[in-house]
Amino acid sequence: MYESVKRLYLCGKLSKTGVQAAVKKGWITSEQAKEIGGEA
Repeated sequence: MYESVKRLYLCGKLSKTGVQAAVKKGWITSEQAKEIGGEA
């Protein structure tokens, strides 16, 4: 799931808010969100 969220963020189809939502849903960890660029 991390790769999917990262790809969507880099393509501009997912915002930082979307990355944070992925953390809340348990799809990725807060550390992974930081790596992507979204603050967790």
